[in-house]
Amino acid sequence: MPPRSIIELLPEEDLHYLSRVAALRHQPGHQGALGDLRIPDQTMINQYFKGLVNSWEPHEFTAQERENIRQEGLRYVVITRELERAQRDLYPRRLPPDVESQLAFAKQSYLVRYFRLFRVNALPSEVLNNILRYVVWDTPRRPVLARLTITWVCRRWRENLLHDSTIWTAIWFRPGPLRVERAFTWFDRARQAPMDIRIDTEDEANSSLLLTEADIRGIISRIVLTKPRSVRMLILTLDDWPTAITIMDLLAKYGPSGLPALERFELHRGGLKNEDRNSLTWPPLDPKPFLGGAHAPQLTYLSLNGVPVQWKGSILENLTTFDIRRLPSSHMPDLPRFREILNSCPRLIKLSLDGAGPRFDNLIEAHPMPVDLPLLRTLVLADFTRPYATFILSLFTARNVIDLTLMNFCGEDYSSVFTLMTGMFPHVRLLTAYSLEFHPYFRPAMVRWMDSMPRLAYLRTANQSSHFYGLFFREKDPMINPVAPLLKFIDCQMIEPLPLLARWVQDRARLGLPIKKIYISEQLGERLNEALVRELMAAGSGLSRLPKGATTPEEETLKNEP
Repeated sequence: MPPRSIIELLPEEDLHYLSRVAALRHQPGHQGALGDLRIPDQTMINQYFKGLVNSWEPHEFTAQERENIRQEGLRYVVITRELERAQRDLYPRRLPPDVESQLAFAKQSYLVRYFRLFRVNALPSEVLNNILRYVVWDTPRRPVLARLTITWVCRRWRENLLHDSTIWTAIWFRPGPLRVERAFTWFDRARQAPMDIRIDTEDEANSSLLLTEADIRGIISRIVLTKPRSVRMLILTLDDWPTAITIMDLLAKYGPSGLPALERFELHRGGLKNEDRNSLTWPPLDPKPFLGGAHAPQLTYLSLNGVPVQWKGSILENLTTFDIRRLPSSHMPDLPRFREILNSCPRLIKLSLDGAGPRFDNLIEAHPMPVDLPLLRTLVLADFTRPYATFILSLFTARNVIDLTLMNFCGEDYSSVFTLMTGMFPHVRLLTAYSLEFHPYFRPAMVRWMDSMPRLAYLRTANQSSHFYGLFFREKDPMINPVAPLLKFIDCQMIEPLPLLARWVQDRARLGLPIKKIYISEQLGERLNEALVRELMAAGSGLSRLPKGATTPEEETLKNEP
């Protein structure tokens, strides 16, 4: 037992409870509840602690308040240690469930009080700054509020944060005068530290709020003219042509003056309010070279979505990510220039071609050998006609791709495309398949395509027919040499009919190939009833909803494995 001086701090009911816990050592086989003290479920416990913390009003403690909190903390330390000692003595038996709950409750009760008395401001400034950085960067949902809240705690914290330029380098310009003013406050506080800047011209919650062309001109001009050597990342999202043209003109104007630290650039012209994605009829444009033809020596990540550049005048080399989307043929690079870009990027890791690529007129002359991309690990191909998909796949080789995305191959039979891909990507571990169309007659060829990716472990699907899911089962002897034997995770965004998912998971389990974890979109999760949830869980699978845009831990692990 602990020393008497500490034991005497405990009230009589605590001592009585601990004595009954100690008596369990002499009761072999005891597994039932201990008795009268019952701990509520975890939800109620969380609500209790949330209410407890919210009830505290920040103020300077009196000596008596400090002593009271210290005594409460010591009480829960004693309870925790005694329960842990009983747990060790009982091993390999377990404590009764209510005692395990009491142990968790005691630990949490101690921690909440311990941190009320922790002398955080006695820490050296460099240690305190590191802690505050973790607080800011581990709050992805509300990082702006986190930074502001920390500056309101006390004078020392505010001074530390205002002198730490790295805290303010993630800067987000959004519609509204106060938001723009706050973003420029961050901009000033960042000083000369490398900055990651994002500009959104529309507000998702309030479509009437907009950054005008004049706003954009003022923001970009101030950024590029005052701190051109500090811009590390620039991401722009907009929804209209005038703003897009303004941005490209500004970049062409200021680019030659130099953005030597720029590593990542993205420009997304979102929305399709006044255009048909299939035809992509654009207004008359005079594309400028990217950054006015200037060389950005650190640039490794380039994404151009629905915006044109003059390809021949743009210096694009040593990229690790090349992402182009939604370009009509008139604004695509010609084939020699596209091959030149690929050859100039020997370290390319990700290639994304979404409704974009080199020009193609169905009368392609013989071209040189395919460009080899030995380091390419992520490949995205989307919104291609069957002839164009065949053309694209003839332009390069990338045998080390591990993350393959195929989207919107529909409207005709793409069986020949999948036949062409058979054997091209033998190391694929993650496959994203959205709206892929093929004739059921070619099922054997499609199964051979699946067999050519024997390391497949993660499948993400949406809008797929039932015969796509049938590719994961052989028609003859399905137990022998099963299709995709390493497949353990599925991320399903949408499926019709809903029971198809449960049947598919159960059939895989019958083959001795259970799906370890099922992720479903929030939209799909709202449609699943309790019966379907039980069927999915009965197959031995974990089930989780996945927020839009989120990345699963399994996906990250598979991508980073050598």
